[in-house]
Amino acid sequence: MRRKLFLVLAAMFLFIKSGHTQQYSPALADLETLSGSHDANTGEWGPYSKQYAGISHIPEINKGLRFDFSVVPGYYRGKVLVPNVLFESGYYPWNADLKSGTYTYRYELEWKDQVYTDVEYRRIDTRTVMAVIKCVNRTKTPQNLALNLMGSMQYPEVWPEKKLQIPEGGVWINAVDYQKIKFAVASPKDNLVTDGLMNGEIRNMSFLDGSALGKRFLQEVGNQVSYIVPATLRNGYVCLIFRAAKNTKSRILVEGAGKESITLEGTGGLATQLIRLKGASTITLRSLGGSAMELNGLLITPGAVSAPSLLENPRLFKPRVITNVEKRQLLMKYPDAPGYYGMRWDDALFKIREIRNDELDVYFRKMVHNHVDSILHGNEKGHYENIFIRPVTVAPESESTFHCLITHAADSTEVGQTLSRYDQLKSGNPADVVAGNDLPAGKDYVFSQKMLKASLLHNIVYPIYAQRTYIKHYTPGKWWNSLYTWDSGFIAVGLNEIDLKSALMCINAYTTAPESQSAFIHHGSPVPVQAYAFIDLLNKTQSKAVGQYFYPRLKQYYEFLCGESGSSTTRSMQSKLLKTWDYFYNSGGWDDYPAQSALHQQKMEDRVSPVITTAQCIRFAKILRMLALREGNKKDIVKYDCDIKLFTEALQKFSWNPESGYFSYVLHDAQGKPQGPFADAKGIDYNMGMDGAYPLLSGVCSPEQQRILLEKIFSPDHLWTPSGMGVVDQSAPYYRSDGYWNGSVWTPHQWFVWKTMLDLGKPELAMKIAKKGLEVFSKETNDSYHTFEHFLSLNGRGAGWHQFSGLSTPVLSWYNACYKQGTVTTGFEILLEKSEFDKDLKGYHGKLSFDESTVAHGRSVMICLNPSYVYQASFNGKHLQVMEPHPGLICVTLPATNKSGELIVKVK
Repeated sequence: MRRKLFLVLAAMFLFIKSGHTQQYSPALADLETLSGSHDANTGEWGPYSKQYAGISHIPEINKGLRFDFSVVPGYYRGKVLVPNVLFESGYYPWNADLKSGTYTYRYELEWKDQVYTDVEYRRIDTRTVMAVIKCVNRTKTPQNLALNLMGSMQYPEVWPEKKLQIPEGGVWINAVDYQKIKFAVASPKDNLVTDGLMNGEIRNMSFLDGSALGKRFLQEVGNQVSYIVPATLRNGYVCLIFRAAKNTKSRILVEGAGKESITLEGTGGLATQLIRLKGASTITLRSLGGSAMELNGLLITPGAVSAPSLLENPRLFKPRVITNVEKRQLLMKYPDAPGYYGMRWDDALFKIREIRNDELDVYFRKMVHNHVDSILHGNEKGHYENIFIRPVTVAPESESTFHCLITHAADSTEVGQTLSRYDQLKSGNPADVVAGNDLPAGKDYVFSQKMLKASLLHNIVYPIYAQRTYIKHYTPGKWWNSLYTWDSGFIAVGLNEIDLKSALMCINAYTTAPESQSAFIHHGSPVPVQAYAFIDLLNKTQSKAVGQYFYPRLKQYYEFLCGESGSSTTRSMQSKLLKTWDYFYNSGGWDDYPAQSALHQQKMEDRVSPVITTAQCIRFAKILRMLALREGNKKDIVKYDCDIKLFTEALQKFSWNPESGYFSYVLHDAQGKPQGPFADAKGIDYNMGMDGAYPLLSGVCSPEQQRILLEKIFSPDHLWTPSGMGVVDQSAPYYRSDGYWNGSVWTPHQWFVWKTMLDLGKPELAMKIAKKGLEVFSKETNDSYHTFEHFLSLNGRGAGWHQFSGLSTPVLSWYNACYKQGTVTTGFEILLEKSEFDKDLKGYHGKLSFDESTVAHGRSVMICLNPSYVYQASFNGKHLQVMEPHPGLICVTLPATNKSGELIVKVK
């Protein structure tokens, strides 16, 4: 089944040529095979570790096990560099290429690039990886280094303590694998369950499978859940397995066994209750109330089983190892993982050791002088198979290269066959890197772009649990071992600049099929960045199939966010302004944003609405409207028009504050009636900042409001700082210089404003944002090799997570828009129906349609072309003025029209 899916995915992402443009051309039927998947689909080998940097293998995607291979370099009998991914530890993601499956790390033994080790992992095929380890000495002193090759099996965070021995003919159904669930008292999260869980699901290693139906189900009277009974077992027995505190009781009504009331009694651990089935095709459990209990599942059997057999399920870290010292190779068989792992390495002085400890950061460093023992006994809670290479002598101003092959196969014979080809595989050349079409004007930013791309592609982890399975998942940094909706939207924005297939998978991971239990996959700030990543992807591909596949998924996302579907409570105020406090404390990613912090401190979540949610929903509706218009979906167009009008009037009537010059958070009374701006004790608007400017993004501001807000954004007295656009107005009394967001510069909201400037026909302001962002990011990255989370406003130094790639990815967009030949960039109000560059990149032809729900106005487009020429441009035959910030980049502003047409750029 997995091989079949792989072949489908490979087939669906074929390139077709149209002039210079290369675009994906997937069929809708092929895209729909992704409907139930949230996986990144990056292959079995990748940089997936959550512990030590290296290469990882996934032996079985649904099981959560991960084999890690890491190189731990150091000085011989001296300092050792353990590459922990959870804090700064002296290593750097250095290069990455998805096409060839190549990942490179740099280990700085002596800063800066004086003594270092580069480790490049080259994917040879789906089973095998070659590690190429280059030890470099740039000093005038000989260096004696050591290399530790570490192999280990890592278990998921939730590994069940027990496993069920299912009797012959029996079936186990976990309690969260229900056919239907209904709660008598609705929760706002019934149709937007956090972290990709099922409604009612909780995770704990005490449960069989690690999942159970939580306490809420049996506490509340009237809750009910139903399960399908296999046809062969309809006259059998059900053994309910549950957990509750000792001497507690709950009652349930069972339908499918007649209508029988049963009392469940807690024992302090997993307990059971036997029920006789009476021919029903489904069994329904209805809560009659009682103590808090957790329902683990149903064991359905032909005969009565009152005490199911539960077996111990320990984590078995230690493999069975077969070594061949003469051939410098070993095989490992881990008890819980299918297949065998094998390693073979270059000729050198080596020792094979075991490290019986769960971490290397302290224990391995402490034991660095023990070069005698073959087994290093630590806390016995983990296991690393260690090939200790020593010493590696590197002469002054020279380097030495070492290889290690790592492979996996179903049986030891296959592994042995691969290891026997070691010399042949070692001599293979790395995949050719395709030369870029970068404009010379961008040369100062090339290194920082490479580093951000490497961080982005290395920041992928496994396992992440979502929707009843484990997935590979791009994360903003390895420290965030979770889903994150807002960050991952920007990760997709960055992937749009690197690999369109991966971008599509990333967007797909956070959307769900229509009628799914959850409207989308949610964790964190509910900003619908997936919609913006999608329209960006659509403009890069012009694929109607991509639009048709994502439209119903994004429509469902939108309808929940704007309070129109399921359990959504976002539109509970009489003002019709939206708020998402029932789902997360953070409305726009800005943790310490003053207005947001103040309403939580005052516990005003039920009475105060921000601006960003309503403003984002307006733009979201306009994006979906463009797609509906293209498909002739008149019914949806009418609905979007009504929403756009409703939300626009709400913002204008209740939120605009002429005294502060911003749109305000709005305070409501206990009945939900708007009362006015949410202000501090002195009456000062709390929302002097980016949230208050977000209606610009929506395209709903009056000319005067637009003038005022643009002045606020680009004034050094307000939002514009020496490091770019801040988040809080510097003239506000609550502005501070030491905050996380308050006083710092971040890229995501700058990206939104950058796109908005193109929509407003102000390319000079768009360039100001992009140039400043590139300068600040490259200066810090060139200096520190880090790709930081945010930057201090006054001096531009980086802070936060050091290998960040979530909200920082707009830097990739800015670079490609300004310096990557063959790139065309628009705001949010243009849909590229056709987009083609001439073969030699000295011309462009595009067919454009527009957001017709916004009053016609000039909109700008950025186009990167061959820098050797001067260009002229026209739209529908009308000559356009061309702005050329640097050779090869042109910016044109289109006429004030909503009528679709053709944009032509050619040599003058």
